[in-house]
Amino acid sequence: MEKASVSVKIYNSTYALTTSASEEQVLKIAAEVDRRMQELAESKKLLQTDKIAIWTALDLAADRLELQEKCAAMEQELQQKCAAAEQKMQEKYAALEQEMQQRNAALAEELQRLQARYDRLLAAVRER
Repeated sequence: MEKASVSVKIYNSTYALTTSASEEQVLKIAAEVDRRMQELAESKKLLQTDKIAIWTALDLAADRLELQEKCAAMEQELQQKCAAAEQKMQEKYAALEQEMQQRNAALAEELQRLQARYDRLLAAVRER
């Protein structure tokens, strides 16, 4: 993908970023970093940009780690649910297969009875 330069303003400074990401995406990310830096500077009463940037980086890293942990937990839960659903399907399949075998056996017995009856009727007709 082709790289382009995008100008962003973060915490009262302008930066020219060269990136392959879309301009819209870069602007959204820069706006989020700017918002976080402004909030942290105000809430922690920080004046030094480097300290504000470090706090922002730490907050963003903590958010990312929390999301990764949530994703891992959700993935594990999904795998467990899939395994349970697969087990349930296998049990239903086995039950249906057993039912089908029982029905087939009953039909085979009925067919034998009908065949025997047919044979008796045919023999009776031939005797007459």
